[in-house]
Parts: sequence; structure tokens; C-alpha cells
Amino acid sequence: MASLFVQDDQVGAKAPSVSDPARSARLRVLVTWAMLAVTMILVNFKLIAMMRFGDPDDALRLLQVRDLLAGQSWFDVHQYRVAAPEGVPMHWSRLVDIPIAGMILLLRPLLGTASAELVTAVLVPLLTLLCAMALLGRLAARWFNDEVVSLSGLMFGLSPPVLCQFTPLRIDHHGWQIVLALAALSGLHAKDPRRGALVIGLALAALLAISIEGLPLTTLFLGICALRGLRNPASRFDWFAGATGSLAIGSVAIFLGTRGTYDLVTHCDAISPVHLAMLGWIAAGAAVLRLAAPRSLPGQIGALALIGAGAGVILFGAAPECRGGAFVMLDPLVKRYWYDSVQEGMPFWHTSAPLAAAILAGPLVGIIGTLWQWRGARDAQARMLWFDHLLLLTGAWLIGLVVARASATALVFAAVPAAALILQGVYYLRSVPILPRLGGYAVVISLLVPGLPVVLAMAAAAPLSANPSSGKLEKSVSGVTLGALSISQCRYDVAGRALDRLPAVDIFAPLDIGPDLIVRSHDRVVATGHHRGAAGMHDVIAAFMSPAAEAHALIRKRHVALVAVCPDIYEPSVYAARAPGGLMADLLKDHPPQWLQPVDIAPGSHIKFWRVVN
Repeated sequence: MASLFVQDDQVGAKAPSVSDPARSARLRVLVTWAMLAVTMILVNFKLIAMMRFGDPDDALRLLQVRDLLAGQSWFDVHQYRVAAPEGVPMHWSRLVDIPIAGMILLLRPLLGTASAELVTAVLVPLLTLLCAMALLGRLAARWFNDEVVSLSGLMFGLSPPVLCQFTPLRIDHHGWQIVLALAALSGLHAKDPRRGALVIGLALAALLAISIEGLPLTTLFLGICALRGLRNPASRFDWFAGATGSLAIGSVAIFLGTRGTYDLVTHCDAISPVHLAMLGWIAAGAAVLRLAAPRSLPGQIGALALIGAGAGVILFGAAPECRGGAFVMLDPLVKRYWYDSVQEGMPFWHTSAPLAAAILAGPLVGIIGTLWQWRGARDAQARMLWFDHLLLLTGAWLIGLVVARASATALVFAAVPAAALILQGVYYLRSVPILPRLGGYAVVISLLVPGLPVVLAMAAAAPLSANPSSGKLEKSVSGVTLGALSISQCRYDVAGRALDRLPAVDIFAPLDIGPDLIVRSHDRVVATGHHRGAAGMHDVIAAFMSPAAEAHALIRKRHVALVAVCPDIYEPSVYAARAPGGLMADLLKDHPPQWLQPVDIAPGSHIKFWRVVN
């Protein structure tokens, strides 16, 4: 990387080429990873010291692992401290729990439980990042030089949608989704069809077990494998048959190994028997297609169409409720005030402008780079491989535009061809005069960090958009206009220690703080932001937005002893803005009803508590 911006006369007579062989790819990956890891630890050190999770899912994931280590059945993924006593059946996979639980068990005798959990929560995301960077570096080293290896790894740190999934304390499943998607991409680039198809199928099986959101990406991979069979009839659809077969077998094995026969009900938000039947049908159809291998192109296309139609009939015929997606059954109130306000699950235009720029423009650079590789491929095999990469990247990009959190996959798929394109531009700029070279380097930086120009433009325009009466910028999300929201001052660690000194009770709290409260105390909460607990979510939202009398009835129904609110996070502000006459608005104004008594349970936590009097 040190030679990226030097002039040609400093690097020798021979002009460098991105297609030169890589000679120290592993070392480059390790150095780049170490640089990113140290930077992330330093930047997040204060949050790490407080063990302050950036997402409620990370807190609940740690609690799930704790319950497993405390003796809860491997096959039972209920969270019994939410909506007690029945609990909430989580849709999460035990696959993600394995590295977390394993590292805690390894470190606990040396460090004690609390320190083992903290070190694990820091190291697991960073090691997951190393896995992703190693896969990306391996792909870059196959086609390009060492500098492309380094730059493609560095693009993890320059892509906020990607890097946020690997920051310390980010122990939920999204980082592993990226790793498995890269593993499948590695299989697609393999020379041996058997080995490549096996890697694709097993990686996709694990991906689907972790999150059913991987289904569109799985369809993309299988479609490209089928296309390889159409392009090369002599291959007898070996890619398609191998990938679908290993996907079906791997999915059954993972299901039995992590879910057993504990839960055979059809779910739309997780792999269920109906999905296994669908994958089995596709694998059987691919096997028949490989054996029969109809010679005519219309016959091959017809057979693939029959396989696809049959898969749709199995899924939507046996589970018609899944036609509208995993969240179609949500209560309208929960959907409006929870699901529709989760920005990472919305299209990219619902995100912030810098993030939207990264989601939109980042993969486009990779698409242009892939086109460049396709046009300049050294042989027909390489040309077809880059064409397949182009199809996959374009499809992943479109998926990411619709679901913002899926954009990280498109960005990592784009990293290698984008790095090669940018680096080739840098090589060219070394030979041009100084002023055009500086302008070219500005373009290079914009390509590396597409959100940066937007950030600079917003900073320049900030004085024009300020509220003249308050001097603060206004923020509008889901139609609610609020004052500028800073990082919350709430200290859940302080609150947890105070709560643990009291008897365990049920707490009525906003959805986003529930996981942080129960992971740090022995108490229970009515609901968290997890859709299978929709009944409790409805009661929490309805109570906080209802007048005091109606809220009292809902709270009494849940037999809670305490109400807790962190006043400076987004969720309470939404309830108060939407329902100015509701309970939350009264609480934020310090005007609680008579049946709520303010109690200073945790001084210094910045969290407000009220005891339910009646």
C-alpha cells in the first residue's frame, strides 16, 4: 500500500500492472486486518469498557449464550426472560452461538465469567472480520497483485455498512452472513466444479440456517449455476446439481443438528420442514436434469422452469402465509411503530444520505470494475467467470437497494474488482502532470469512500438548514420531526447492578432497552424488538401511546412492578411525538399518573424508574 501514490520513476522501469501475481497475500491480509482491528478497538474503547452494545440484538445474543451455558437445552431457543413465563421462541440459529460459547468456556477459567464475556464480545467480531478478509484476499490473490489484496481488504474499513457488522461487541449473526456469502463466492470462482459446487451449497445452507433473508441471494447463486449448465451442455449441469444437492443435504443436517425435532412448525422467518422439502425438490430435479441432460435448449429451459415452479408450489402451497414475507402476520400497530421504523430493513432511500450514497455508489464501482475485467479477460473461461460475477454482484446490489442491511454483501462482492479498477487508475495517474493528478486522486478517494462527498456537502449546507430558534438541526424519521439526538447517556451497567440488589421483577420498558436491562440484571421484561413476541410488543407500544387510564389496564395485565425509560433515545421520542396525550409523553415531561411512583433505583444511570403502585 505504501507504493500506491508514488511516481513511476520511483518504482522502477517496468510499469506495474494489477494482474501481476500476488506474492505475499496472507501477510497483506494479516497486516490490513491488524490495522483495522486496532483502530476499531481504540475508537470504541470507551464503549467496550462499559460493554455497551451498539444493537439490542447483540445483548440478547449474549443472554442466549449465557442461558445455553447455564443448562438450557441446545434445541430450545426460547428466551424465557421476555414475556415470562412462556417466553419468546427466538428464530436465531445456534450456529452463531458456537464461537461465542466456545470462547467463553475457554477464557472463563483464566479470566472469570465477566471478563471472559467481555473479551469474547470484542474478539469474536474481529475474528469474524479476519475470516471475511481472508476469503476476500484469497480471491484477490488469484487474479491480481499484492496491492489489490491490500486495497480490497482496506475497503472493509472504508465501507460503513460492512464495517459496522464487525465492530467489537457486534456478536450477532450479520458478520457471519457476510463470511458465508464470501465463501459461496469463493466456490463460484473455483476451477473444479465438484469442489466449487460443494462449497457453494454448504455455505448457502449455513447462511439460510442463520437467516432466511439469505433466500434471494441463494436464488442468485443457484440461478448462475444453472446458467453455467445452459452455457455448457457438456458439463451436464454439474455446478447446478452439485450446489443444490449439497445445499439440501447441508440444510437437513444443520436443521437436525441445531433444531432437532423440537420445533417442526412451519415458520416464515426461519428454515422449517417446508423449506427443506422445497430444497429437496430442487436437488432432486437437478439430479434428474443432470442424468437426463436434454440436448435441446428449450428442453433444458423447460426442465429448469418446472423445477422452479415446483419449488414455488411446495413453499407457497404448504405455507401460503409466507407469500407476504416473514413479517406479514405482524399486528398493524407493531408494524407501523416498530418494523417500519427499522431503517436497516428498509430501502436505501430511508437511510441517511451518506449511507445511501455508499449503498448506491459503492457496488456500482465494483460493477464497472467487473465489466472491465470481463472485457479484458485473457481467455473464454475467465470471461465467463467475470460475467457470472457481474450477474451476482448486480443482483446483490439490487437486493441491497431494497433492504439496506443486505447492501454489505454487495459491497464485499464489489471490493476486489473495485480495488483493481481504482488501483489501475492510480497507476495511470502517476504519469500525468501534478494538477490533473491531484484531481484524479480526489476522484479516487470519492470512489473509495462514496459517502464522503455527501458528508462534506451536508457539512457545508448545515448552517443553512439549522433551526434559527434553537440553533439545532432538525431530524425527521418516519414522519416524526425531532430535535437533534446525540449518543444516549443511559448507563445500563449502572442500572443492572442496582436492579440486582433488589428482588427480580417484571419491567415494562421500551423495546430497544429491554435486552440491555435483562442482560445486566436478573429481571424480566415484557417485550423486546423481536417479532415472535409481537403480543408483548403490541402491549408495550399501545400502553406508552395510550392515555393513563388505558395504559394502566395494559400494564396491570402484564403484572409488572416497574416501568423504566431511557429518556434520550429515539423510541420514546416517537411515542411522545405521535401521541402527545399518551403515557410516554407524560413520563418524559415528569408528569406521571398517580399509579406510578418515581423511584431513584439507579442513581447515575440516567434511566428513569417508576414503581407501579396499584
